[in-house]
Amino acid sequence: MFINIISKFKIINNQYVLGSSDNLACPVCHVGTSLPPEGVDGLLTNVFLENLVDIVGSKANKNCSICQQLYDKQVESTSLCVQCQNILCAECSACHNRTKFTLTHKVIPLGQLSDAEVLEKMRSAQKVKCPQHPDEVIKYFCKSCKKVACRDCAILGHRSHDLTGLGEAGNTARNELKSKTATLQTISNNYHKKVKEINSRKKMSDKQQQCVKQEIRVWADKVCNEIKEHEESLIKTLQSSVQKETKQTLAIRDKTELCLGTTQSTHDFGDNTLRCGHDAEVLFLQSQMDEKMSEIEKEPIEPPFKTQTQIQLQKEAVDLNAERLAFFECSVITPVTVFKTRSEDDGPDSKPFLFLEELFLNLNYRVTDISVLHNGDIVIASWDKERLKLFDKQGKLKWAVGVDDYPWNVAVTPDDEIMVTSGRTPHIDVFDGRGHKVRKIPTIVSSLCIGLAVDRDRIVIVDGANKCIHILDHTGKTMKVIKNEHFTQHCFCYAACSGNGDIIISVSVTHCVFIHTKTGDLLTTYGTPRTRGDGPGRLSDPRGVCTDSYNNIIIADRDNRRVHLVSPQGQFIRCILTPDDFEDGEEPTSVALTPEGHLVVVTYNGLVKVLKYMK
Repeated sequence: MFINIISKFKIINNQYVLGSSDNLACPVCHVGTSLPPEGVDGLLTNVFLENLVDIVGSKANKNCSICQQLYDKQVESTSLCVQCQNILCAECSACHNRTKFTLTHKVIPLGQLSDAEVLEKMRSAQKVKCPQHPDEVIKYFCKSCKKVACRDCAILGHRSHDLTGLGEAGNTARNELKSKTATLQTISNNYHKKVKEINSRKKMSDKQQQCVKQEIRVWADKVCNEIKEHEESLIKTLQSSVQKETKQTLAIRDKTELCLGTTQSTHDFGDNTLRCGHDAEVLFLQSQMDEKMSEIEKEPIEPPFKTQTQIQLQKEAVDLNAERLAFFECSVITPVTVFKTRSEDDGPDSKPFLFLEELFLNLNYRVTDISVLHNGDIVIASWDKERLKLFDKQGKLKWAVGVDDYPWNVAVTPDDEIMVTSGRTPHIDVFDGRGHKVRKIPTIVSSLCIGLAVDRDRIVIVDGANKCIHILDHTGKTMKVIKNEHFTQHCFCYAACSGNGDIIISVSVTHCVFIHTKTGDLLTTYGTPRTRGDGPGRLSDPRGVCTDSYNNIIIADRDNRRVHLVSPQGQFIRCILTPDDFEDGEEPTSVALTPEGHLVVVTYNGLVKVLKYMK
């Protein structure tokens, strides 16, 4: 019993080793105690534990205590004197039994005692010494002061007090302590019962959670299968509905193209005869032209289509039946938030929360870049016939205009002007929100303007041929030139400006994104220059970049088919989209954020998706 008590305490050189705190934690109950001004010495002494430590310390000594004290010799002990509490060797044990003062002492061979028995016997014979008079044994209890006292204490400090023997006072105190320990045992049993109840409740909660989670998965699979079956049914219905009309349309087209070829051939022949033929040749061919004209005029041109076939999807609200309602009802039995999103009061350290994904546009042609106006309209630069297009938030085309050359990049100014760069012309075309070209900004870029970003005061242009970044004002005047040896002439570059003024440049052939400070210093790189990679912090053919309101960087990683979220310091946070979020052939090439915090992602094959990125 005594060994179990002492084993819970660790005393090193009779002192606690303290850290920076002035609080001590009890090694048993872990309750903190403030350290008094006197330090550890000012703490109350636990006489009970101190005496136990003394016994264990003496018992741990395997050498004879008499030989060690008197002769400074290390002699192995063989027995124990219960009254003296000394460990004795064979010679000292024999002498101990012949001495007048120790003749009545009980000496027991150590081999006959277990460790517990030795401690019990030593403890029963141990005398408690007075803290003020170490040579004296505690014999009395002062009822007036409620303190124990030795003979000297009784004479010097308790002469007129009510003193009683230690045995009588001890019996009374033992009865009171017995009652208190019984009460504590009852309280302890109640706590044990409560802990058991809590553990049982936790186990039951975990089990219910697993069951409901499985139900959710089964239900979700069922709904997904039903949606998939409905999708296939709609596609079959669509194909069946348009198949007949498509055949008729193709037949009319073939006949019209044949007539067009005959007419154009006859026209070209007659036109060449008029320009180059002699009069005799014209007269000679006159009859042939009359016959051809008669044949052509007999074949009437198909009349215009009276109506335009409208192919639409009639969308209806999806009824997920009462099973979903039952699920949410059972989820809110206890006041616990099941699904938590970022609130409006969350600070800049809060991570954006990715919601559900929805299809926005399927353009079926190559899109080179995108940007977003402040009203949420999306402007798209493409290599289609009408190379600059503006869509509203519902995906409806508002206008489409042609530009001088194939556009590479597009950016929107704080005043909602649209700036476009071309892969072959060293200037910037500027359009207003209605698609009208308002001006042209000349640049000193040698040949290619690729990589474009705009903020309130600056225009950022990447000059791959000269391996630098041009910082212009909004009139085209050069403010600063930043060198970067990793740039190259034949590559795809994209640029973005963060809210803190940093400049982010994505260079496809280097498989890297470069982050420059507002002053032009290279802050860091994301990815290993000129080395492909597919792990966190690695890129393969990166394309479009943009930043969110917390200056986090969003990167379209084309070949890896991922969209990265990166901290302003260039540290990988997570992948917003992974290959599992794209179909075969879909590779992200451009990204932009709307004023509502939605993320727009464009794939290489012209698929535009809008994701609810931040609330």
